[in-house]
Amino acid sequence: MSRWRTLSQSLFGLLLFLLLASHASENGGPFTWLPLPTAVAGQSWQIGVLALLPLGVAGGWWLGNRPARVWWGETAVTLPAAAFSLLILVRLTPTTAYLAAMLALFWFIYLFLVNHLPWQANWLWRVLAVVLLVQSVVAVAQFLLQRELGLAWLGEPSLDLLVEGTSVAQRDGQNWLRAYGLNSHPNQLGLLLTALILLVWPQQARANGGLWRGLFWLALAAGMAGLLVSLSRSAWLALGVGGLVLAWPRGRTIARPWREFALPTAVFAAGLLLFVLLYGDLVASRLVALDSPLESRSLWERQRDWGIALQLVGQRPFLGTGPDDYLAAAQAIDPAAVTVHNVPLLVAAELGLLGLVLWLVFWLWPLGKYGRSALHRGATAVWLALIVMALLHPEPTLFLPKGAVLWAIAAAQWPGGTA
Repeated sequence: MSRWRTLSQSLFGLLLFLLLASHASENGGPFTWLPLPTAVAGQSWQIGVLALLPLGVAGGWWLGNRPARVWWGETAVTLPAAAFSLLILVRLTPTTAYLAAMLALFWFIYLFLVNHLPWQANWLWRVLAVVLLVQSVVAVAQFLLQRELGLAWLGEPSLDLLVEGTSVAQRDGQNWLRAYGLNSHPNQLGLLLTALILLVWPQQARANGGLWRGLFWLALAAGMAGLLVSLSRSAWLALGVGGLVLAWPRGRTIARPWREFALPTAVFAAGLLLFVLLYGDLVASRLVALDSPLESRSLWERQRDWGIALQLVGQRPFLGTGPDDYLAAAQAIDPAAVTVHNVPLLVAAELGLLGLVLWLVFWLWPLGKYGRSALHRGATAVWLALIVMALLHPEPTLFLPKGAVLWAIAAAQWPGGTA
C-alpha cells in the first residue's frame, strides 16, 4: 500500500474518532485547540489546528490514488442525497453558510468510506469501538457521580442539577442526572451509542485475535451500559428495532445471525436486569410514570411543537422558512417554542414539501432496493434505527456534526453492509 494512502487512512481514522468521541462547541473540544487566526470579526468561537485534518486526509488520498477515479457510491443513496444537498445550498444566506460545512462533512465521510472499502471493512469498526468505550465510560461515570467530570477540554457540557435545562429524570421525587457523555444532550448520546452498537455488532467475525476480540466485547458491553444510563427511551426503541433486524432469520443465513445475535443479547439482558434491580424506579419514571409533572410537561411541549411545525408547513408549503430559520419562525408564533422533535416535520417546515419529498426518498430508496436482502442486514439495521430516532428527535439531520457523520457512515454501508 502507498505510504500516502496509509497516511490518509490513518488521518481519517483520527478525524472520525475526534468527531464522534468529543463535542464541538464554542467552549471547548479538540477542534478548538491551538486556535488559528481568522478574519471573522466579533466571533465567539474558535477554529483549531485539528480542523485542518480533512486537508491532510484529502491530500494523502489524492497522492495515494492518482490517477484513479472517485466512485460516487450507490445511485439509490447518492442521487437523493445530492438533490437534497443542492436544495439546501441554493437556499443558503450569509448567516446560514455554515450549513455548507455540514454538508461537506457528510460528503467527505461518505465518499472516503465508499472509496476505501477494505479500510471500511477492517478498520472502521475498530475506530467506532474505541468511540463506544470513551463515550460510555464518561457517561457511566457522570451517571454514578451525578455531575460532570471536568472534561470541558473535550467539549463536555456543564451539568448542574440545579440549573434549568439540564436533562434529568425523577427518583424518589428528586432530580437525577441523565448521562450526557461528551455530547450536548442525553438523547444525542443515545443516538450515537445506538448507531455505533449496530455498526459494530455485525463485525463479530472480524474481531480476530485476543486484542481485537477483547475490544469488540468490551466496547459492546460498555456501549449498552452507556445506552442504559442515557435513559433515552427513543434510543432503547431504536436499538430494539435494529436488533430485531439483525436477528430476523432469512433463508440460508439463519444460523450465523442467530449466533452473532445471541451472546450480545445475553450481555445486554444481563446488564438490563442489573440496571433495573439498582435503578428500577428511574426506569419506571421514564417508561411508566408518564403522568408525573416532569414527563407530562415534556410530552405537552412536544405536542405543542408538532402543532407549530404543522402550522408553519401550512403557511409556507413550497418555500418553507429557509434552512435553519425554523426556530425564529416558530418563536414568532410561540416564544416558548423549541426545535420540533421530528426530522421530517423540521425538513418540511424549513425546506417546503419538495425538501420533505427528497428527504423521504433519501430514506426509502436504499431501503426498497437493498433492505430486503439478508446480505445487507447490518446496513438495514442501522438505517432503520436512525429513522426511528429521527421521528422522535431533531438531532439525526445533515445540519449537525454528529448527525452528518452518522448518516454518512450509515449511507456508506449500502450495499456493502455486513449480514
